[in-house]
Amino acid sequence: MLLALIFGGLVGALTLATVASRPATDRSRERTSDRREKFVARNPTHVNSADIVASLRRAGVEAGQARFITDRAHEQGIKPFTLWLWLEQFGAEALSIVVAADLTHRELLTHISNGTMPDLEELKLFASANGLDVTEPVVPAATSSTPSVKAKKRPPMPPIFDPGTYPGLEVPTRRRVNLGDNVQRDGGTGDAAAA
Repeated sequence: MLLALIFGGLVGALTLATVASRPATDRSRERTSDRREKFVARNPTHVNSADIVASLRRAGVEAGQARFITDRAHEQGIKPFTLWLWLEQFGAEALSIVVAADLTHRELLTHISNGTMPDLEELKLFASANGLDVTEPVVPAATSSTPSVKAKKRPPMPPIFDPGTYPGLEVPTRRRVNLGDNVQRDGGTGDAAAA
């Protein structure tokens, strides 16, 4: 009985190991890619460089250029989440150009938060000098999903003319201190604090 149980366990383990280690097929890769894409759409903070490469590939960027963009972003310290936000908001071509043109992580975040786009025609010169192929335009692939992140247009801030002033903010007026009052009070001896 014990021998049959051991033999059955070995056969089951061997079968499980064989099934688990079979080569991936195109269908299984597609299923895994779709599953990962849905996961990242629900949990964008878990995005990684491979997800960015896959998104760029889906947008029509060739594989070598997509890897070039993610490698360049890694060298510059740009986080994959920032790349994902930029990709969702402005598209693959804009992401490729700004990363290859050496915009900093802070500049990317500023443009994302303000909903502004830098001058791409100017940045194309820097991007092409750094190795990005900008000769053929990126043709976005038709996708049925809509971007999950949209920039919200904020109203402009009112002008601030002096440090510490903000129109519409009621700040209590400060009492002006006149040093001449201290001299008159203590007779010019300088011991106003001692009194």
